[in-house]
Amino acid sequence: MSTPSLKKLEIGCGQRPTPGYIHNDVNAFEGVDIVGMPWEIDFAENTLDEVLALGVIEHLTYGQVTDTFNNIWRMLEPGGAFYFDVPDTPVWCRYVVDHFEGKPIPFDIDHVFATLYGWQRWPGDEHKSGWWQKKLEDELRKCKFVNQSYGVNLLLDKGIVRNRFNRPADAHIYCRVVK
Repeated sequence: MSTPSLKKLEIGCGQRPTPGYIHNDVNAFEGVDIVGMPWEIDFAENTLDEVLALGVIEHLTYGQVTDTFNNIWRMLEPGGAFYFDVPDTPVWCRYVVDHFEGKPIPFDIDHVFATLYGWQRWPGDEHKSGWWQKKLEDELRKCKFVNQSYGVNLLLDKGIVRNRFNRPADAHIYCRVVK
């Protein structure tokens, strides 16, 4: 694949592509530029300034995550950043336990299970991996991403907004890693 004129890639954009990015998804939704798996995207090494993946990583198996992180590392230029989020699985599991123990939870139980297992609206919209911060940190280090930062403000400060960003109980781990 040739060097992109835009130097920002969004993987797994779904039906809500973020403006200003080259868009990838496994489905040929409107606005998708590259249909395919994120670990197979073949931009030249060191050519992208930024990669974005919102609500994507949990849809991959652990092996596919490793392959995707390694591919993103390869495509990012030195100093390039990868922004993404994943549901914080232990928090969502606690919501399930609390619900069945009769304790209040911040979402209805169907929302909780959909966050754990995927919303299953189209092919690929099911979750295949679960993450907590240490597991994520270890996987990123294994894939050479040692410069890691966490917090929703990393995305908000870029002007990227999703509904869950403003709901602290909608527990996600928000991450930026820099090559």
